Amino acid sequence: MKTLFTFLVIAFSQTFFAQCNTTTPKILVLGDSWAFFSWQGDSYNENCNRFGFTDMEAISNSTLSVNGSKASNFFTDAPRVQELRDVLGNNPSIEFIHFSLGGNDLLGSYHTSNSSSQNSIDYQTLMVDIRAGLDTIFSINPNLKVLISGYDYPNFEETILSFPVPSQHPFYDKWTNMGQPTAAQLNQGLLDISALFTDSCNVWNNVSFVNNLGLMQNTYGQPTNLTVAPGGSYAAGSLTVPQGLPNYPSPVTSLQFNGLDSFHLSNSGFEQFIKRHFKEYYWNALRNADATIVSSDSSLNGTVSYYIATSDSLSIGNSNANNNEVAGILSFNTASLDQSQNIQKASIFVQRESLMGNNLIDSSLTLEIKSDYFGGSLQLETTDFTDAADASSNACTYGTFTENGSWMRIDIPYELLPFINKTSTTQFRLRYANTEATNYISINNTNSNQAFLDVNYGGYSSLKEIEPTDFNIYPNPTSDLVQISNSELIKQINIQNLEGKIIRTKANINSTKITLSLVNLSKGIYIISATLESGKIVNKKIIVA
Repeated sequence: MKTLFTFLVIAFSQTFFAQCNTTTPKILVLGDSWAFFSWQGDSYNENCNRFGFTDMEAISNSTLSVNGSKASNFFTDAPRVQELRDVLGNNPSIEFIHFSLGGNDLLGSYHTSNSSSQNSIDYQTLMVDIRAGLDTIFSINPNLKVLISGYDYPNFEETILSFPVPSQHPFYDKWTNMGQPTAAQLNQGLLDISALFTDSCNVWNNVSFVNNLGLMQNTYGQPTNLTVAPGGSYAAGSLTVPQGLPNYPSPVTSLQFNGLDSFHLSNSGFEQFIKRHFKEYYWNALRNADATIVSSDSSLNGTVSYYIATSDSLSIGNSNANNNEVAGILSFNTASLDQSQNIQKASIFVQRESLMGNNLIDSSLTLEIKSDYFGGSLQLETTDFTDAADASSNACTYGTFTENGSWMRIDIPYELLPFINKTSTTQFRLRYANTEATNYISINNTNSNQAFLDVNYGGYSSLKEIEPTDFNIYPNPTSDLVQISNSELIKQINIQNLEGKIIRTKANINSTKITLSLVNLSKGIYIISATLESGKIVNKKIIVA
């Protein structure tokens, strides 16, 4: 492939800026107070930003996310169902429903005097109501995907009994109406419901569930002794999620108003709660890649400049007060990609390890590609910094990149996609030009969160299928006029980009030869599609240089 593309070193002039696409709704938040507070606190969009999806957002409103909602009656409200129809109809880009219902049903039916068989009946009834709600959603749009979010352990006993006048605590009556259960008693109900959700979602199509029980315990820990049974403390990060410690409540520090609310999380608590949904579900679902390739051994990735080539770091920007530009090299073994498939889109995800100086996320990132390796070998070397790329372009980047551990998505421009090597290695060089002195981003390079490449196939499956031998285009590459010929009469010509969008059309040709002007087309890869007299359509790629 190196010999095939050596003569195609193309300098692309079209300029892109960091956050290229406008934000489109992808997630609709639906349900009870846990939906309401997490939406109002912007927990979903905070995590879209954290994971590299600033071009996607979650939406809701006060009709669809309502305090006190129950699964038993949420979808019997006709105006609410109509609002659901309207929102989905007005936002066709929505693919996911974030669904939070069932907590109020549990708190309303639970009592310490209930037998296990009575609780079982109540929980099964809840599953029937949940299923009926899902059927309503799918009757509006059967292609939606639903994520049931579940809950985390509440903290009634400790927050109420430690209140100056327990009977005046806002949740005292609710706790009393349940028979004043201990944490262990009430948590068992959540464990049972979560098990039912897990089993049900294993058989329900397009419905998933994330079990979060114990998340607040593990996130915040219990640094001081619990003031109710079983007492004692535990460290943050020491527990297994899901489950945690079922005989303990969620820590007071994780709750809204520092425990004045016994059941709902604080803003930071909900942010962590939704963050886990992204890690467990949305991270893969929003990417929806056909193939994912983790960057090669860390020794093949690193930082290069005129003076250094090191795998000890992977930095992009300017490394010191002398304005020494550094570039990042990422290597991927792309030989596992399907050679019969056309690559429709691809993205690189990198995780921030550290930042020196200003955040560079809104700066113009230059992405350069080599259909094997830069320099004289696959190993890092200083010549990797200056060796000519096969193609180069400013790339669209997404994510706020405001904290260590957050992700940036780099969408590979369409004109670079043909240079991804399906038989060997593909290297990328990342540069931030014109940054201030000592201003650079360091990328994770040596752990499980190292950079990876997402690829989606689509469009034309292979050149062999789309390029008949008697359909000729010359010259190719070109930047001006192109000669097109075919043994059968050509009726119409369409020029399409790699997304399938028709850029130009010429009809009523009725000839076996035609001269076509490509002047003013942006540099890149296009498909020339010819409709023949027989009705057959033939296609061929052309490079506008």
